[in-house]
Amino acid sequence: MEFQDITFVKEKGVATITLNRPPVNAMRYQTYVELQKAADLITADEEVRAVIITGSGERAFCGGADVRAFYELKGSVLNVREYNHNAGSALIKIKKLEVPVIGAANGMALGGGLEVLCTCDFRIAAENATFGQPEVNLGIIPGTGGSVELPYIVGVAKAKEMIMLGKIYSAQEALQMGLVNKVVPPASLMNEAKALAKELASKPSGALKAIKLMLNTGINMDWASARKLETEVSNWIMMTKDAQEGFLSFIEKRKPEFKGEKMLDSIKEGMATKRGQKK
Repeated sequence: MEFQDITFVKEKGVATITLNRPPVNAMRYQTYVELQKAADLITADEEVRAVIITGSGERAFCGGADVRAFYELKGSVLNVREYNHNAGSALIKIKKLEVPVIGAANGMALGGGLEVLCTCDFRIAAENATFGQPEVNLGIIPGTGGSVELPYIVGVAKAKEMIMLGKIYSAQEALQMGLVNKVVPPASLMNEAKALAKELASKPSGALKAIKLMLNTGINMDWASARKLETEVSNWIMMTKDAQEGFLSFIEKRKPEFKGEKMLDSIKEGMATKRGQKK
């Protein structure tokens, strides 16, 4: 599949998406279309065990939206709605990927760029990276998840500060607020991201997918419902071949050999069957 605004590479079970619109990899309608296509490729490929998203060059992960493209929407209701729907759908698809997603911020990550990072499960930053949601300075607000995702990551008070003031933060400040997991020298960024992807890819895929499902879903549920869901998911995971291999390898004091199973499908089918039996 050919791409204009991104590059897509798969190597040893790791898919790497690179935002590629120099000089600052600004987002436009086409970029979001291609991100959706990349997400669909990953979803359909059982060999992909982890994903890395980064930007081309050293200056920017993504400097945000292409402001000229915003201006050309001319405030038209239809144009604005279509643009935001397309952009939102792309980032929701990335967030809903069953496999772990790592964001590697190699420079500025502003506006829509930070919103892309917020869909990732892990975020690693180069020492020269900067972060911010400066939309307020253009008279607009984050439109593809910034005001929704940031509070879950940095807390409501910090999210209000970031979005209402439109300030730019350093990599170290991002680390202190919990926005990123790790800060590394620019030359080490992709090696760190690939090492993390490799480590994640070595874990039992069914368990990882179930963990991601539980963490992304449970946080939006009331306490009792989340605990019930956790128990149900745990029940299904403990009946898998990978779980049995994990138990047996521990007893036999050897390294486990996980094969991987389509656990999310099994969980969903099992829960659907259970609901049907209650009727």
